[in-house]
Amino acid sequence: MSLSADALQQHCHTIVNSPHAQNRMVILCEGNIQAVQGRASPSSYRQLQKLPDANFYKACVPVWWQQKRPEFFVCGDRLDVVNTYFELQRMDCTGSRFDKTKLFAIIDLDLPLCKFAEGYPVQDSETLFHTLYQQGKINRQALVEHTIFVTGLIYKEAYFLIPDLQAVFDAYATPVHYRNGLVNLQAIYREMLDNLSEDKNIQEPTHFPRACERIKHCVDSVLGSISDLQDSWSRTFDSATEPTPQELILALLSIHQVKSYWQALSPPHNSGIPPERFEEQLTLAIANFYAKQARDSHHHIPCFFDSLLKRAEFT
Repeated sequence: MSLSADALQQHCHTIVNSPHAQNRMVILCEGNIQAVQGRASPSSYRQLQKLPDANFYKACVPVWWQQKRPEFFVCGDRLDVVNTYFELQRMDCTGSRFDKTKLFAIIDLDLPLCKFAEGYPVQDSETLFHTLYQQGKINRQALVEHTIFVTGLIYKEAYFLIPDLQAVFDAYATPVHYRNGLVNLQAIYREMLDNLSEDKNIQEPTHFPRACERIKHCVDSVLGSISDLQDSWSRTFDSATEPTPQELILALLSIHQVKSYWQALSPPHNSGIPPERFEEQLTLAIANFYAKQARDSHHHIPCFFDSLLKRAEFT
């Protein structure tokens, strides 16, 4: 459930008054804030930065960003993030050192639309997606023209399962298991494809054509059903060099629910590592992968930070 009007106001005041938001670049992101709702306090300021989503994105800040690194605040669900962003832009922040020109937001793509307030250059999350990405690749010029960033994959968790992370899992200190064996991302992608017809999100009448539009550069242009999509993806994956297998995998990760696959990763049964601890540490190892990417990386998350740093360098 999204924040009420009163809770939204309180949340915005908490951010504006946070010592960490004073004259700093602030990035709003998704994450459960129920535990910190209530009277603003130094404790609530700190917790808004330490909840899982904020913690992950903060750990993704590139190693080449040395000074005045951005601060992250979780805001609830995707609509809450957007509402918080526009409410902060409307607020009178006179007397504070909260700088609205340094305010940004990052939201998950998902399949339902998330509409933006009147006056923003694009009207909703899907339009923003097609502005920021062409054929699965990020448009760097468009990126620096926006203050709201939408992921190119369906959720943040999809970035935990991209092909390049197989090497991270293989080298991880604790063996990473998926169901009954070591994690094999290629096998998971096949499982995802097989499960596509059971994805209730994509079964929604307005969602299926939206999903097809996202990946039309990779599959047949006319698809009448999820079964058609599965057949086209599989046929192309098995036989083609263009688009590349990686492009097809990223296309799949832009439309299919992925959280259950991520949640199925686990340590060995006899490891003695609590599942929550294992997930937290593995998430940070993945964030470290993104943090070490070069400024010209093709990965979406480093591209986002590169665009932010360019803004910071010219202000």
